[in-house]
Amino acid sequence: MADNGRAILMIIPVDGFREEEYNAVREALEKNGVKVVTASTVKKGALGYNGNTVNPDALIDEINPDEYAGVVFIGGHGASQYWHDYKAHEIIRAYVKAGKLIAANDRAPVALAVAGILPGKKVTGHNSIFEKLSNAGADYTGNKVERDGNIITGEGPNAISLYAAELAKAMKQND
Repeated sequence: MADNGRAILMIIPVDGFREEEYNAVREALEKNGVKVVTASTVKKGALGYNGNTVNPDALIDEINPDEYAGVVFIGGHGASQYWHDYKAHEIIRAYVKAGKLIAANDRAPVALAVAGILPGKKVTGHNSIFEKLSNAGADYTGNKVERDGNIITGEGPNAISLYAAELAKAMKQND
């Protein structure tokens, strides 16, 4: 599935993910020749915030981080599913160790914080998670999009186009 490093893993929660974020990021990446593989804890019927469903390509437990150039955690209320998920944290740490792209938007950056990868990093996210990110040692900026090395974070629905463009740009730079 490696697709010569041009595949990226997109992780969505079972319920309550931001469909507009999922669609914008997927479109921006695919437009730039990046294969997107969607994973979740279910193979059928992941339910978005607005009621649309996505059938993921893989289960999160089946993921081998070596097969992807980066990982994107899709935000929304449901993103809290991965805040304390061991497999999600294992994936996040594997990408940090390999120096690969890691991205999270809206409420999803908390998973990065709990995985322990944000101390001293400039990040952003939904204003409701400011305290969680700060308490994890991150430098919360409140900007629309923040990039610190291989970590890209976005503040939420208002920054989706900027966030998607930054992800596409990062993948292009990593070619």
